[in-house]
Amino acid sequence: MNNRISCTLVVLVLSVVLQPAFAQSRQILKQLDELDRKCEAARDAVLPGIREQLIAECILPPPTQRVRQRTLEQCERYWNDYGVKQRQRAALDLPECQEAFQARHQYRSR
Repeated sequence: MNNRISCTLVVLVLSVVLQPAFAQSRQILKQLDELDRKCEAARDAVLPGIREQLIAECILPPPTQRVRQRTLEQCERYWNDYGVKQRQRAALDLPECQEAFQARHQYRSR
């Protein structure tokens, strides 16, 4: 019985002492999530332009006669999902994404 009371007391003291640290960690994680959302929004704004450029390059005349010309529909179908699976690699040079990456890296380095 005395052991149970001691354990309960230790847990209470630790929770009081560590509560500010947990609150700070939650706040930092919220800030990191907000930076990720800004990066995602910046990517979503940039990716359609990149897709349009890739489609425009795709429908250009082929460099040799052995390669056949692609239609606009073929190019749109091929590049339609660009950036969806490659989101981590696509448009990473955006300032918002650099900031989010550096903040996550610093948080994990602690």
